[in-house]
Amino acid sequence: MYFPESSIITTKDGLQCLVYSNEHPNGRLIVKPKYIPTDKISSDALPYRFILGKKVNRLDLWIDRVSLQKYFRDFAKAYPHYIFKSDVHNPDLHFFSVPKEYIDKIYSPREGLKELMAIPYKDLDEHLKKVVDLVNFFIKSGLKLDNFGVTYSTIMGYYSQNMSDINVVVYGKKNFWALMEFLEKHKHPDLRWKTYNEWESFYKKRNRYILQDKKDYLERMNNKKSEGFFRDTLFVVFGIENPDETWFKWGEEKYRKIGDAKFKALVNGNINSVVRPGCYEVEKCRFIEGDNSCKNLNIEKVVFYSRDYCMLAFPGETIEFKGVVEEVSKKTGEKYYRVVVGYFVSHINGNRDNEYIKVIKK
Repeated sequence: MYFPESSIITTKDGLQCLVYSNEHPNGRLIVKPKYIPTDKISSDALPYRFILGKKVNRLDLWIDRVSLQKYFRDFAKAYPHYIFKSDVHNPDLHFFSVPKEYIDKIYSPREGLKELMAIPYKDLDEHLKKVVDLVNFFIKSGLKLDNFGVTYSTIMGYYSQNMSDINVVVYGKKNFWALMEFLEKHKHPDLRWKTYNEWESFYKKRNRYILQDKKDYLERMNNKKSEGFFRDTLFVVFGIENPDETWFKWGEEKYRKIGDAKFKALVNGNINSVVRPGCYEVEKCRFIEGDNSCKNLNIEKVVFYSRDYCMLAFPGETIEFKGVVEEVSKKTGEKYYRVVVGYFVSHINGNRDNEYIKVIKK
């Protein structure tokens, strides 16, 4: 069965999770917990919400590291069945993952949008009218309704008027790129793109100021056509792979950590940079600094988990990146090397403030 990224799962013990990959280990789904009931664990360092009659914490991986470490320890004790150690990754890595027997319900972005679009327009509130009108504008790109979905609070029905974002998903990488090309060329009177000031708040929240020049970062992000405002409501567009186009298959490769290092390389492929986890194919790689064991390795892929690296770089551009260096062994016996930026453990061990991908100007 197809469980795409950005679907929403409710579990039998009350968690609400976001599916965080298009590939999954047998019997489990890779997720990011989004709302966690406070009856077993809670943290004042995390935002509180009131959802479906329950007080919950909203998980934010960018709170201070000490508070996040404590919360993760508490989470692992309260919900050990949602901590997954993969047999194809290094032993020190772990993923949030829901065993299928703990799934209560799965909310499909595609099916949710179809239901919404079938409601008479006059019966919609202002938030849902915005969603419908935005999607109808996107459909003018030539894509079909079946290529789109909605997620987060819109699909769950607990959005707040004039506060909640609109999160639209596009099924199929080619469809996503086609929509981005359409948005480059077409305007709508109710649509505007993020300003430099609005991108700057994101820059500060994600700690990019530690590693990246603000001017270069804001210029690069300002070129994106996947985030903007529609009638003053923030919208974000996410890409989802169709089942036949995933760029990796869980279990067909094994990953062994070599070390941590910084490199520079030329991008030769970015079609997979619109999904999560996403990746860039690179060549002409040059070691800059880090563990000596990584010094002579030829990196072929740069993998990331954070959405702000989506569509960051294009073929022919040079990127600098720092992260976990892994040897990848395929079932065929072939091997190659990659760098991963943003494993969950990086938020716990402090590497989140050291790992990055950025474009280097010539």
